[in-house]
Amino acid sequence: MIKEITSKSNKFYKYLKELKEKGGKKEELILIEGLDLLEMAKNNGVLKYIVALNSVDGYEDFDTYILSKDLYRELSSYKSIPVAMGVASYKLSKTFGNKVIYLDGVQDPGNLGTIIRTASAFGYSGVALSNDCVSPYNTKAIQATKGAIFNLPIGYAELTDFTSHKIYFTVLDGKIVEGKVKNDTPFVLVFGNEGTGIRKEHLTIPGEKVKLDIANIDSLNVAIAAGVFMFLFKE
Repeated sequence: MIKEITSKSNKFYKYLKELKEKGGKKEELILIEGLDLLEMAKNNGVLKYIVALNSVDGYEDFDTYILSKDLYRELSSYKSIPVAMGVASYKLSKTFGNKVIYLDGVQDPGNLGTIIRTASAFGYSGVALSNDCVSPYNTKAIQATKGAIFNLPIGYAELTDFTSHKIYFTVLDGKIVEGKVKNDTPFVLVFGNEGTGIRKEHLTIPGEKVKLDIANIDSLNVAIAAGVFMFLFKE
């Protein structure tokens, strides 16, 4: 089915705008942009609709909504509009495996998406979020994952759910990690909020405090620090 939309008052267009601005946690749907994400969603069997300026080759089996250029530009998050967008189903996970990243209050969607992308690249088994983290349904977070959101489990959890794992807290007063760390048992790397770090009550949970050997500055952006730690702990 191909349907044209030319008015902002169109019910489905309003729904697309809501997905972009608020995320679709309740409906378990996400708005994705670009052929790379569409292809990954298609290959994972979760692509529902196509949204574009024209019909898109290779996606003829999907319902397609053709938008006017003004509406399409308004819907896109990019300055240079993508060839196509889409709506995909996405369910959060409740299990995360044995090699886990835990994010404690991370607020920036770009940081969240970058950390998910890096976790996928380094072979981590899941990304768990505290309840006050930015939503993984956030459009900017989804775009920053570059499709990695489809590669590994992501969802909300309490840090106390991982008492069977060895927990590493990344903090400023931790022990310097001097090289690659090999873990033969399940473990969790914990990263805190961009401004306040890991909350105090979490630091009372048994675990090991670690930090990077850096100079001239006190700390790194959480996504950059997470990338370095994930590399060091990936074995």
